[in-house]
Amino acid sequence: MKAPTELPPVEQLSYGQYNGLACVWCGIRLTQGAVSAGTARGSSGAHILDTEVYACPDCAAAPAPSRPPKVRKP
Repeated sequence: MKAPTELPPVEQLSYGQYNGLACVWCGIRLTQGAVSAGTARGSSGAHILDTEVYACPDCAAAPAPSRPPKVRKP
């Protein structure tokens, strides 16, 4: 599956996606091999709702230009 180029806003995430139980892009339940997809941003009035979201291995392997490059430390 080809992942979208940007993470969806928090307001569009399901309960499972928001809590890291489902892939942020395809919605499949995550059991093993989940990969961090970044931080989904959002707010409700003065409340910041940003959360770390995860992707399944298939979606994580798809190229997405909005993801930051991985930095290897020596």
